[in-house]
Amino acid sequence: MILSQKVNGEIVTVEVGDIELSQQYDVIVAGLGTSGAIALIMAASKGLKVLGIERMNCMGGMGTAGSVNGYYFGSSGGLYEQLDQKVTALVDTIYTKSSAYNVEAKKYVLEQEAIKHGAELAFESAITGVYLDGQQVKGASWVGPDGIQSASCKVLIDCTGDAEVCNLAGCAFNYGRTLDGKTQPFTSVKVFAVGNKVSWRNFDSGCTNQTDGNELSKALIFAHAQHLEDTYSDENRLLHLAPLLGIREGRLIEGEETVTLQQFFADETSNKPVFYAYADIDKHGRDNAFESQLLKDWFVASNLGAVNVTVPIPLGAMIPKGYEGLLAAGRCLAVDHDLSTCVRMNRDMQKSGEAAATAAWLAITKGTSIKEISYEELIAHLADTGCYNPANNKGYQFAYPGDRKPAQPITWLTDSAEIRQGLSGIQPGVAIWSSSRLGESIRESLRTWIHEEDEKLRKHSAFALALIDDGACLPILREMMRKRDALMLQDCRKNNQLRGYMAIYLLGRMRDKDVVEELIRLITDPEEMERPLYQVEDGADKARQNKYNDVYFQFFSHAIMALIHIGEHHTTLQEVIGTALKQAVGNGEYIERITHKPNGTYLHSIAENIRSVVERKLLRWAQ
Repeated sequence: MILSQKVNGEIVTVEVGDIELSQQYDVIVAGLGTSGAIALIMAASKGLKVLGIERMNCMGGMGTAGSVNGYYFGSSGGLYEQLDQKVTALVDTIYTKSSAYNVEAKKYVLEQEAIKHGAELAFESAITGVYLDGQQVKGASWVGPDGIQSASCKVLIDCTGDAEVCNLAGCAFNYGRTLDGKTQPFTSVKVFAVGNKVSWRNFDSGCTNQTDGNELSKALIFAHAQHLEDTYSDENRLLHLAPLLGIREGRLIEGEETVTLQQFFADETSNKPVFYAYADIDKHGRDNAFESQLLKDWFVASNLGAVNVTVPIPLGAMIPKGYEGLLAAGRCLAVDHDLSTCVRMNRDMQKSGEAAATAAWLAITKGTSIKEISYEELIAHLADTGCYNPANNKGYQFAYPGDRKPAQPITWLTDSAEIRQGLSGIQPGVAIWSSSRLGESIRESLRTWIHEEDEKLRKHSAFALALIDDGACLPILREMMRKRDALMLQDCRKNNQLRGYMAIYLLGRMRDKDVVEELIRLITDPEEMERPLYQVEDGADKARQNKYNDVYFQFFSHAIMALIHIGEHHTTLQEVIGTALKQAVGNGEYIERITHKPNGTYLHSIAENIRSVVERKLLRWAQ
């Protein structure tokens, strides 16, 4: 048996022989946050001997210590709802009414439930090592108030959020997007009093590599500093700053089954889900130009960024590939970067903890490996609480948070007359995406429609043609790009795109060398910023625009990436494109045109990152 530990940032394994650890548990849950608290309580309620290890002094993670006291999307049903009902019952006793629930009341309920079912708790403690026999996990070591301790277990559930235990065990994982390794921005929460009411405010504070303790500490200090003010009035009295940052994405394990956005769009997801995740493919950041082509096809070219999708999550997405006795629950599930934007909501992460614990219980009581447990038996138990519920499979929907409006199911179009009608309006997204799904069978219709007098039909048909790689769209895309078409489509409740930079993205996707000169003008001509397109009249948006010019950023960043894509395809143009790219980002003036936010904020960091992307690409071209 070996003990795998991290020493000075490196994974080090030590042979420890055939030892017997002094403490034994059925299950150890590492991390008692959103998923881990539920995993611990569920495992203990099944009669297992369970230990929970948590680096903070409470359970619940972002839902308690992070002061995110409500739900955005996610699917209903499960143990968490029973616990939330107990939290609600405490309101107006010793806890005040809050948003979805009172965070202090939830801390109390979670801890009391864990203790009631016999779970042992190790607060202010952190996993330091994993015991392995080959790729079979046998136990863990941790450090806490009582020093360094070790214990064996039959199943170790990694609920650390960033797959810290899986990393220690040597599991394979992915981190960030392909282009630059960046993850989604984190959020930070300020809790303050408005009169007699407690309120919360959060905003995207920056990007960080949370797997690096120094970087995470700097991010926490910086984020909190952005919430502080010189003076406070009775309507804005600071109570506290949440000690946890809202990290949206970190390590993503490679699982026995990995769910990708490509599989999802191709209808190739698992037919054996243990729960359904439900949210929009929530590209939370603004740097859309740097995402994968598939995500940009959906988010930018089809303007469907706020469409909700249902993602079936199989047990295999919680089993690190090749390992036994180890499960991962929470936002480190085996999904790709593109889909991680959707599979991370609090409701669904609580469900993942319940599913992992139930699977561990079945494997232990049946004396089998987790991979061999009966799927039918597993979902029968998960159905008892509502964690697994086929009714949660809602497909694609236009939906609003908080159910302010009834959700509208989406059915992809197959009739050409309906597609034509959809392309003729200012909400063409469903028709554009439906066309991309149909491909060859709609091609001739689209080619006909791009010659119609109806401007919307003509231009939106060109978008659809670009998604099926048909060059007949190029003259119309070039026209929209040259005119900086400022029509904003209206498919979504948020994140609607302007046709001008939608066209720029698609021209880059088509590797159109004929637009290189105009794209270079867009990123290098000082007069570009003087266009009325980038100006904002006095009014509600003026203050925000003075700090961050999103319209200019989108045109600029999409033009940068379009030139890079064209240069990679047409190597003879790399010299002229490279010179232009250096000119555009070399002196950093473009950052000031995009944002006046302080250095380190998310909006500043995405502007600053453009130069890093360009420098890496040009270095590769030079090789």
